[in-house]
Amino acid sequence: MAEQKKSIITCAITGATLSPSMSPYLPYTPDQIVQQAIDASHAGAAIIHLHARRPADGCPTNDPSVWMQYLPRVKAGCDSIINMSTGGGGGPEERLKPVLTAQPEMATINVSSMTYGMFKKAEGFSNWKFDWEKDFYGPKSYSVVAENKISDVDRMIDLLTDKGITIEFECYDVGHIYVLAYLIEKKKFTRPYMLQFITGILGGSPSDIEHLLHMKRSAEQALGHDYELCLQGTQRNNMQTATIAGMLGANVRVGQEDNLFDARGVPYKSNAEQVTTIRRIFDELHIDIATPEEARKRLGTRGKNAQGF
Repeated sequence: MAEQKKSIITCAITGATLSPSMSPYLPYTPDQIVQQAIDASHAGAAIIHLHARRPADGCPTNDPSVWMQYLPRVKAGCDSIINMSTGGGGGPEERLKPVLTAQPEMATINVSSMTYGMFKKAEGFSNWKFDWEKDFYGPKSYSVVAENKISDVDRMIDLLTDKGITIEFECYDVGHIYVLAYLIEKKKFTRPYMLQFITGILGGSPSDIEHLLHMKRSAEQALGHDYELCLQGTQRNNMQTATIAGMLGANVRVGQEDNLFDARGVPYKSNAEQVTTIRRIFDELHIDIATPEEARKRLGTRGKNAQGF
């Protein structure tokens, strides 16, 4: 029996779908994001997954000047791989502008369009601090489609590959796996990559073990095994999904982007707390975790010092 690979822990620090009104511990200012990213790294996260937020009110943004308020500081404060999100609107060049400017080791591409259902994440919340939150989760969110056209995904792969940036492909449902398999074959894509299952979103696959296994088997049939598989669950299923991932020999993602609460009414106070929790569980199950350098080797990144910031 082959020895199980060490699990790479990704910590998704802030995201773009939860808001400051939902938890006082969700980081959104540069100082908060930097400190929580560094602390999560020191707790054991080999990859730090980042989004940008307006410092004044936490509204998601893709403004390169906002990104640069914390990217260099996170790099200076820890050894983890920095993985930049490319979510948001606009064409490939617009969405990738911060990434192509900063040139991190790693960036994320959402593989396919979907109805995200942002309103679902706001159930039970009504005491909004900021006006943007009322609009973001209000009736308009019933009409929002997260658009990731195949032509855009194709172009984004080319732009990132040209810069030597390692790609994480996010698949929210089984059909997304086959879109990715088509593009991998069409483009003769041979670089190492991470395949991330984002589960528990209203328009995608649930996070229960039956669906996780179905997605895993579908990926093996369509893509083989030549990638780093990572599993993520949403809200309080997040830690359960991470535990299942470790038992399946996969990599894991935790963090305030995906889940704010340890138990009902009991918020996590930091991203590091979530990393520490999954490390404790893995220690009990004798699952080893990868260091940033081990993750770099498996993902074929350009290295910390090759980044453009």
